[in-house]
Amino acid sequence: MPLPRLAVLALLCLSAVPAAAQTASSTDSIGVSVEGAVRAPGLYKLPAKARIDQAIAAARPGADAYVLGAALLRRQALTEQVRLKAGLQYDLKQLANSGDKAISDTAATLSAWLESLPVTGRAPRQLLELRLLQIQPKYNPVAFEGDRVIYPVRPTQVQVVGAVVQPCALQHVPEQDVLAYLRACPGNPAADRDTAYIVQPDGNVQVAGIALWNRSPPQPLAPGAILYVPLTEYATRTVDPEFNRQFAEFLATQVLPAPGASL
Repeated sequence: MPLPRLAVLALLCLSAVPAAAQTASSTDSIGVSVEGAVRAPGLYKLPAKARIDQAIAAARPGADAYVLGAALLRRQALTEQVRLKAGLQYDLKQLANSGDKAISDTAATLSAWLESLPVTGRAPRQLLELRLLQIQPKYNPVAFEGDRVIYPVRPTQVQVVGAVVQPCALQHVPEQDVLAYLRACPGNPAADRDTAYIVQPDGNVQVAGIALWNRSPPQPLAPGAILYVPLTEYATRTVDPEFNRQFAEFLATQVLPAPGASL
């Protein structure tokens, strides 16, 4: 008898979460690293309860830093993201056993790709523009031991992934709508024909209607965005009706490439 999904997730999380994921106890100082397109990358020691802007100001983001795609990685977020990834893998294995060949093949491909993606601990939708952090304290979180801030350089492409004939890295075109990217990178027979998910570089996830009956207003993608073409609803609702949304949310935890930074 197969283990229930919750039991599988619990086992996977216990085995996959590193010890470093545990929150450090309060000390007189904490270490925060700032990496990527900054003038002075490195590990900065801050007083306990300091705000994240202090480390960023010391590192001095460069003119080439792509602030929209900057990422704050936190140890405290790792456990939940390990659980999310494990749940998605469980669902994909169920879908890979589908009697529908298109669904089965797409699920197997997505499972292999998902396995290659790191669990980052990224805090989605965290603004990291230094001046804004300094004048708007509500956006400026307290720093924790082990925090990492990564500033990528501005990318030039948009990725189209999911239930597609093959994944694409397309040249970003300012103000170009979702449908234009989908025409250049069409869905496969397992693709949902009504919706697509936009994962913007800041981790914001948007749902776009792409059919005639639910067409959304034009939604431009920022450089470095991911366009996720979901699996058809009739297949995912038998496994988990939230599968596609959760897959897009996991993609929102990924980090754009940045000089000198690795995951």
